[in-house]
Amino acid sequence: MSAPNSLYRRLADELRKAIASGQYPTGSLLPTESDLCATHQVSRHTARDALRILTDEGLIERRRGAGSVVIAAKPVGPFSQGWGEIGDILQYARDTRLVIQSYGVADPADLVAMGLDPTLDWIGIDGLRVRASGGRPLAHTRICVRADLAPPRAALDDWPHAIAEYIARHSGVLAATIEQDISAIKLSRDLAKRLHEHAGDPALRTRRRYGDASGHIYQASISIHPGEHFTYSMSVSR
Repeated sequence: MSAPNSLYRRLADELRKAIASGQYPTGSLLPTESDLCATHQVSRHTARDALRILTDEGLIERRRGAGSVVIAAKPVGPFSQGWGEIGDILQYARDTRLVIQSYGVADPADLVAMGLDPTLDWIGIDGLRVRASGGRPLAHTRICVRADLAPPRAALDDWPHAIAEYIARHSGVLAATIEQDISAIKLSRDLAKRLHEHAGDPALRTRRRYGDASGHIYQASISIHPGEHFTYSMSVSR
């Protein structure tokens, strides 16, 4: 028997293919949740989650009293970030915004996880990354910034760019190097709840460490991205 988490993804795949093939053209209605349950022998919860995926992809729109209306034949696609230059990495923060949930003295466990010097003072920032246009969270992010360079809490609410760019503008410290490593994980129950996903779903964990011209690390972060909503792209040339 298929795992519950895979059923709604399989149903979403089938509906996505049906939309792409023209079975459900733009402007038409998808079957109701009840119809999907009966046709595919799934629970209402599974049907609802499959429709949620299509909504997030920009394929359908849920309208009160009308149902699920097809609004596009192809998905908008996951958030995609280029890789290879510092500008590519900073672009991610320019195209998204950080919704801060906590700000204060950094957690010692975060300093260890990010490989930071515990003898220095660090400010810890916890929040969710969302698209500039709004919508579901793209990632959960924990950021540690050296206390003497950390932006004031109030300044971040209206700051539209990366924190590293705030530091460059206000303190003159530029990111000369950015170290990044990526690993695959499964979402914990707490993170799944915060990201509106399911516990055990695949996710990408990215750790970044920002160094100044002297090689000293002054900022670091760990972000968790639901796997199906984020893509890294890279081009290599000789």
